[in-house]
Amino acid sequence: MSMERQFKSAKLQVTMVGDQHPKGVNHLFNNVTQQFSNDQLTSLTEAVALLTNEKCVGVNVIVTDHVALA
Repeated sequence: MSMERQFKSAKLQVTMVGDQHPKGVNHLFNNVTQQFSNDQLTSLTEAVALLTNEKCVGVNVIVTDHVALA
């Protein structure tokens, strides 16, 4: 039996901490491309920090693959 893996989707979960959310709050961004650079990720987290007035403390990349069995 062989398996073929194909990229289906990706999401970013950005965790922000600030005065209103001392324990942190997660912001989910859907429809992320399969290939993204560190510069793109840095730009996104800096933009979210600017908009929310909070500090980014972590990012989770959530990838969904489709596995076909033959």
